Amino acid sequence: MADLQVDIVTPQKLIYSGSASEVRAPGWEGQFDVLPGHSLFLALLHGGVLELMTPEGPKRFVVGRGFAEAGPDRVTILTDRCVSPDDVDKGAAQKDLVAFEDELATINGYDDAALARLEEKLEVARAMLEI
Repeated sequence: MADLQVDIVTPQKLIYSGSASEVRAPGWEGQFDVLPGHSLFLALLHGGVLELMTPEGPKRFVVGRGFAEAGPDRVTILTDRCVSPDDVDKGAAQKDLVAFEDELATINGYDDAALARLEEKLEVARAMLEI
């Protein structure tokens, strides 16, 4: 079976374009996998680790929230943030995680927009420590 064409796009640039035999993504309702021949669907992405099984070996990225569009031969990831493992500073991510958790403990629960931004920062910081 043929591979999937995978494109990862942020508002700034195309991060990755190539083939993969499998895509594992952090969906809003939980992690999901896409293989060649998958049915069409659109999914919300949660901040986390995106993994591609490429001909050169596994490739992993930390992604922010966004969308995944999948079909039988293509996966497009649209995200506000995408970081390769080489660009992750685990020390800074650990400090960020502690600061974000402290901020979460003091945030006004009625400010939904601020809470959503903070939750995404937490998701990304945790993924950076996982990768």
